[in-house]
Amino acid sequence: MAGQRGRTAEQGARRRAAGRPSEPAAPRRALPGGPAIPAVLAVGLPLIGAAVDETSGPGMGAAFLICSVLGTALAAGLSTRNGWWWVLAGSPLVVLAVEGGVELLVNPDKYEGNHLATGAARWLVLGFPVMALAAAAAVLVIAVRTIRGRRRQHD
Repeated sequence: MAGQRGRTAEQGARRRAAGRPSEPAAPRRALPGGPAIPAVLAVGLPLIGAAVDETSGPGMGAAFLICSVLGTALAAGLSTRNGWWWVLAGSPLVVLAVEGGVELLVNPDKYEGNHLATGAARWLVLGFPVMALAAAAAVLVIAVRTIRGRRRQHD
């Protein structure tokens, strides 16, 4: 039939005879819970790191950096192939939003009027290394998952 989608019975029989499955195996999820778990990790861990850094002293520090990178890496490790794009594109935005949001909550008087624009520029400049490291961690995890997935297909 013209325009028919999918495999015919004959194509499936040929694939099985050749030792190949008729349909590719569905990707497995590491944890149940759908997209909520990677999202919670990607946002929650940076929030925890920012809270720790703000209570231990002014500004963001090592706890925020470690939690942001770890949260992004875990989110990339637990998300599906379709979710990888959201982890990669969202990690810099999450870092900036968490850094700015926590600073605004802790020091609202410091960012009144024109000082808000100055503070936002500062958050962007000082947060860039964290953004870059978080995105690099996601790229590394995605690359490892892709390579491991290809090796499983060939075994």
